[in-house]
Amino acid sequence: MIPTEYEQYERVVTVGTANFSPVWGDAKRTLAKIEANVVEAAGQGVDVLAFPEEALVGASACDACRAEAGPCDLHVEEAQTVPGPATDHVVDLAREHDLYVVFGLPERDAREARVLYNSAAVIGPEGLLGVYRKIHLGSLPWVTEGIVFRPGTSLPVFPTRYGPIGVQICYDFWFNPELTRILALKGARLIVNCCSTFKGPGKVEYMRQTTSVRAQENLVYAVSANAVGGPGRQNYAADALDGPLPADYLGHSLIAGPAFPRFSHVYAEAGDTEEIVSATLSFEKLHRWQTVFPMRDWRNGHQLHASRLVADEFRALADPS
Repeated sequence: MIPTEYEQYERVVTVGTANFSPVWGDAKRTLAKIEANVVEAAGQGVDVLAFPEEALVGASACDACRAEAGPCDLHVEEAQTVPGPATDHVVDLAREHDLYVVFGLPERDAREARVLYNSAAVIGPEGLLGVYRKIHLGSLPWVTEGIVFRPGTSLPVFPTRYGPIGVQICYDFWFNPELTRILALKGARLIVNCCSTFKGPGKVEYMRQTTSVRAQENLVYAVSANAVGGPGRQNYAADALDGPLPADYLGHSLIAGPAFPRFSHVYAEAGDTEEIVSATLSFEKLHRWQTVFPMRDWRNGHQLHASRLVADEFRALADPS
């Protein structure tokens, strides 16, 4: 049974995720690759297509930014405003092919040119729906994004004809489960995680398990769109983990979620090369869990005290004075 607040939306969605390798540092050539993937996905019947974090230029540590303790001139030059040339082009593609696209890019603030965000643009046939800015930024010495970008300050949900969707970026999703819970409580039934996850021992299993758990514990479908390849290779021996990490990305983009009465299920998973994988997902099936665990109803009803308790605890942690 579809709850009343979701009756206006489509009941089935085909979600695609791109195991994607940008042309590092070349937005023009990468945008051509994004276009080719959008056209291919549309031809396969995909309704929502997710690309990785910083898909437009590639995510990697920067020695110049490290030296300057801030964004170097090249990073500022590579970044784009939203709306801007890349998002305008993808808007045209989304409208022409009647699908939604989420892709990562370095965003330049429209008023302050040297203020940058690690962002994901959310675009549909209706146009630019908005942008999500990564909240938890990686730190030195591993990566330089914490000195290149400003953290985001909001957790929006984006309206689509398949219902509200939430977007997160990499570390926000992998290590900060409270964000996914908030998006689910705000009504999202599909969470898109744009990531650039490094290779490492047990990482494939970690991606698979965490995406599945985030989906199940919040009764949503979850998509992790990961970069693959990269301009560098990394030694993951224990004595090499205290220094910077050149880009060497895992791939294995995947789509997971509840599959009533199964507790969690991986619907599709890519390998370690560029490809699109997709899955057709039923919101009717998703909402079958409402009869067992109506989490949103409980947290807004007889468990409202739990939401208030969590909010109070976080407030106390954020302002210990």
